[in-house]
Amino acid sequence: MVTNVPVRLVRKDGGLIPLDVTELVLDVDRGVNARSTLFGGARRYAMDLNRPKAVILLKGYIVDDDLSGITVGQTASGTIDFSARNLWPTGTTSLVGDGAGSDLTSLAESMAHNDFTNPDNPVLTLRASDGESYDIHFIKSSTAQGYNTASSGKYHVSIHDNSNMNTAAEIANNLVSLINSTATAENVLINNRFNASAVVSPITSETATVLLAQKVAGEDGNKTISWDAFSPHTPVINSFAGGQSTSGSFTSMSAGDKVAHLYAILNNSNDGGFKFTTTEKYGNDPAVRGLNAASRYATGNKHGVRQKYADYIGGIQIPFNSTINNDSGDKYVAKNFFMPTGRVKRAKDKHPNQALPASTEIENTNDSTEYSFIKGAITKATFVQMGGEPIYAFDIQFLPIDSIL
Repeated sequence: MVTNVPVRLVRKDGGLIPLDVTELVLDVDRGVNARSTLFGGARRYAMDLNRPKAVILLKGYIVDDDLSGITVGQTASGTIDFSARNLWPTGTTSLVGDGAGSDLTSLAESMAHNDFTNPDNPVLTLRASDGESYDIHFIKSSTAQGYNTASSGKYHVSIHDNSNMNTAAEIANNLVSLINSTATAENVLINNRFNASAVVSPITSETATVLLAQKVAGEDGNKTISWDAFSPHTPVINSFAGGQSTSGSFTSMSAGDKVAHLYAILNNSNDGGFKFTTTEKYGNDPAVRGLNAASRYATGNKHGVRQKYADYIGGIQIPFNSTINNDSGDKYVAKNFFMPTGRVKRAKDKHPNQALPASTEIENTNDSTEYSFIKGAITKATFVQMGGEPIYAFDIQFLPIDSIL
């Protein structure tokens, strides 16, 4: 295994459970049975229906945290969907529309060019792991993004270019460009704390959602993302969540604590079935909007999983040493094994250059097509205490499964 990158069990809520694995077995049974025919001179024939069985076997040990070599951490991430807004009780609707309603378009029309003084200007506040806050003003401006426009001394993102309204995708890209820019010392400050990328909205299927990630791993990154504006002008926001300290879900646990935790989960947990609907994931009631309401979802859960299903172990991350596309300067880079099932997978989809770095965050624990982990379930686990010492050996059997009922 790559140093300091352990095998990790994946909880339904995205939490990771690192394991000290000493023996890993990846087994595939293609189910091809050869048969000889009469008068064929012992020639053998078979049908390969591409119905393989797969099993992953893990053996290792569990010790107290202060004795474990595991040093994995996970950064917190959140999203801002500029293609949708929440309106209770009617559900979600467009944030950037035709200006006929009280959406962002109608607001932009009332703005003056490069004006930061309008009290109706939306302000996005991002809070970093170190506690610093950054205000980003959404204004009408012919410059897509920047700092100190019109000598304001402020960050800005353009929602209207002073001629036409920007689309939701353009607004998202403007914010991504601002976060990833190093044009000024002020840009470097925000760039040193966050990563940003544009992804597909789970509500509208537009590439108009900004995925933000803290650059420092740990629970300190589980901060709020706030939008200071009149509520009809507010995008669907999921605050930073999923940040975990260096020992993942087992922080400050003894070996017995870890075994008790795993034993309890495996004795009573449920996958929860197929993907949740948009309404279930985001909610309509402002009181439970987003994925941060502990009354409805698991704390720190950004995967749209209800509390009762949050601890289900529904996946696994297995690192391996790769030399492909490695520009780190080291011989190897740590990547995760993947399982490209499905009828539309081609030869290139199965090549190891498709493997993602072991640090890649899982976007959707319900999605078996992700390359960041292998979806499935633990079918058997045995824990054995060694000689009365606070050390346990484990033997875990994991089956890759695309859909679990």
